[in-house]
Amino acid sequence: MKLNLIRFVAIVMVAVSFSSTEKVMAKNTIVPSAKNMMQQEKGQYTLSYQPQPETTERLEWFKEAKFGMFIHWGLYSNRGGIAPDGKPQKHRYTEWYQKANRLSHAEYSKLAEEFNPVKFNAEEWVQIARNAGMKYITITTKHHDGFCLFDSAYTDYDVVDATPFKRDVLMELREACDKHGLKLCYYYSHCQDWEQYHAWNTPLWIYPEHKEEPVDHEKYLSGKALPQVAELCNRYRPDGLWFDTPWFNKQKLDRPVSKRFSDLVRALRPDCLINSRVVHVSGPKPLHADLFDYLSLRDQGIPTNKLPLYAESPDSIHHSYGYDKRPNVKYRSAKILIERMIRTVAGNGNYLLNIGPTGEGEIPPQAQAELAKIGKWLKVNGEAIYGTQANPFGKVYGWGEITAKDNKLYLFPIRVNGDTIELASLETKVVKAFVLDGGQKVKVETNEDKVRITLPKNDTELPQVVILECENKQ
Repeated sequence: MKLNLIRFVAIVMVAVSFSSTEKVMAKNTIVPSAKNMMQQEKGQYTLSYQPQPETTERLEWFKEAKFGMFIHWGLYSNRGGIAPDGKPQKHRYTEWYQKANRLSHAEYSKLAEEFNPVKFNAEEWVQIARNAGMKYITITTKHHDGFCLFDSAYTDYDVVDATPFKRDVLMELREACDKHGLKLCYYYSHCQDWEQYHAWNTPLWIYPEHKEEPVDHEKYLSGKALPQVAELCNRYRPDGLWFDTPWFNKQKLDRPVSKRFSDLVRALRPDCLINSRVVHVSGPKPLHADLFDYLSLRDQGIPTNKLPLYAESPDSIHHSYGYDKRPNVKYRSAKILIERMIRTVAGNGNYLLNIGPTGEGEIPPQAQAELAKIGKWLKVNGEAIYGTQANPFGKVYGWGEITAKDNKLYLFPIRVNGDTIELASLETKVVKAFVLDGGQKVKVETNEDKVRITLPKNDTELPQVVILECENKQ
């Protein structure tokens, strides 16, 4: 992952059109007004290139899914953030092990001889994701170190050719996802590749023997990056491609390079989703939305209001993404993770929660325990998450978050003080109000200015969901 990615601050010049469900909601007016919805849809973005018409169709399954598992796994997983001297590395991200510890390719690549994850079981990973309520998985097929978790014809620096494991991890995971009905997306570091001297941002100390050789980026693009993306599209059938760190030009946007990746995916796999990091890094740059389908927020960035384009938050269960066995690692609790998911979905996005497996191929027990709690909560409350629309009001309420579907509002009082919460007045009548878990009725008082809801006691530490079912306005 890249530090502090994608923080757009430009002013909106183009309003985003409603989805078909949002149009129905506006017509049925269970919210204050369609005008407020349009204002909220704008936000702080500029579109210099419009999204492709096919983006809406490509996003259908994604918007329904809402919740996915991110997996950062590779040679660095054997170390878990412990530096060669035995001390915890200072760099936040354990997957940056090579660069954090200034290891040349010759030194770092020796880790491949130790990478033998005999406890890896693709079906177990998929079942853990399913039981957590996750609908898709995104895995690092190649991170910045250049090592690949698939059998590539364009390098021997992969799990089949360079390790004693000799198994095609990606193909096994593709088959398990197909069997159990999960979508599978592929993270691919398309700009940085520390196995490649000719890639962008490869430090000279990684290849000191080549320091006098001129860098030729085209050798990397044509010799490894673009052919490998084609391999992924043709052989491993991605449902999405998740690009990262497009540092092609630190001074300005280098659209032509990013477009080569986007065009290749569109030609080989037209239904495959592409994230915004194929082209955008941080800074107030206009959005080239024709090259991607949805926004990738900054690392572990959670929306504070409704976003104008559909988005995804690449969060993590702790502060790193790769496996972390440093003594100060702290796993987020299910309560915190559920609240972060709620905020993301209410803000018009998907929640992609990262889990860093061990070098042996196991998902850490701490992660499994919290995921199980999330899955149990979603079995009861998933109606308020899956397939919902973002907060339809023109504001975010201090007491919590809101999602919507058809003629229902789902209220999440996660920041409430006291036993009542308030909404702006609605243009249709509330015909039923109850707690989603158990169906307990909820008292609702309405007048011209506001709606007041009296909350029942919540006996659990996890968020409560209150449903307001509103009269359809014909």
